[in-house]
Amino acid sequence: MDPTDAVIDRVRVERLDEDVAGPWARGDSRFAVVVEAGGMDGVFAPVDELPAALVATWLGQSALRHPVTDHTGLLRRLLAELGPHSAGLGRWAVGALDCAVWDLHGRLADLPVAALLSDRPTPQVPVYASWLSLDLNAASAAESVKATAGEGFAFTKWALRDAEVREIALLARRAAEWAGQSVALDALGTWGHLRTMDVAPLLDPEAVRWVEDPLARTDRTAYTRLRCRSEGLPVAFGERLSHVEDARALLEVCRPEAFTFDAVWCGGITEAQGWLGAAHDVRVPVHLHGRAFLPAVHLAAAFPHAAGAVEYQVVWEPRRQRALRGTLRPDGGHVVLPDRPGLGVEVRR
Repeated sequence: MDPTDAVIDRVRVERLDEDVAGPWARGDSRFAVVVEAGGMDGVFAPVDELPAALVATWLGQSALRHPVTDHTGLLRRLLAELGPHSAGLGRWAVGALDCAVWDLHGRLADLPVAALLSDRPTPQVPVYASWLSLDLNAASAAESVKATAGEGFAFTKWALRDAEVREIALLARRAAEWAGQSVALDALGTWGHLRTMDVAPLLDPEAVRWVEDPLARTDRTAYTRLRCRSEGLPVAFGERLSHVEDARALLEVCRPEAFTFDAVWCGGITEAQGWLGAAHDVRVPVHLHGRAFLPAVHLAAAFPHAAGAVEYQVVWEPRRQRALRGTLRPDGGHVVLPDRPGLGVEVRR
């Protein structure tokens, strides 16, 4: 079937089989979004319960009879349907549906999604490792950091959220020594202005690539104020943003060390292309968030001039990929772009 002739016939949500992808633990994503056209399925999984429910009860109906290849038109339709609810959970649901439609488009065209986005996608994508549940005070932390860094990742990222100011600086320096290179830190929105300003002068610029999400809210006022008061602190943000207009304003004013938005949470592959362009325009490096790892790999392969190493969550990503056949695992700090149609993997259904 010619993809340009295909229209969406059906949208449904399936619960992933626990016997295949489980056993489930707290925090596991347990659903798949499925889009049908011309007797073929496009699928995106795994998806959390709340965005999946929003697709099943609301957004899926809005997508019916829409041309499969008109991704921009579908995005506009879905966001208009959400109206004032087009942030947070609403964007997440739109993003999951958008990725399923891109998978369907690729299957109908017999091309990987990256090849639909670019004439010359790169065959492999660099990744960096994040292990945010590791306690850097633990006795085994040094060996864990050394082993992870030794796998050839572009760099590594570690969480520091509960420690005191001087301990944060000490642990950051130790992590960089163990890794043998500078590390990224993730504050997970817990530091706030005062702690961030106290920490900033203590961090060794040779040891710390960036501090991600030091503030609870990602808005222009908060980060402009922080930039003025802690000059020189390399910050990263992006995953908490929902609108490209907010992203553009933040990027232009704050010029972060890295823009770390999520390819699904922002609204999907279609929307993510605009976010990549916004960052590229102001020369801010992009390191796509790892929650939506498979779409992020396709985007980074299609636009290597705009997107750098993608986050690989070393604890969570293997759990998420239990739901998939044809998983993507790093080798020497890179993942190979799937050459199969669509997103390139099959959901274990």
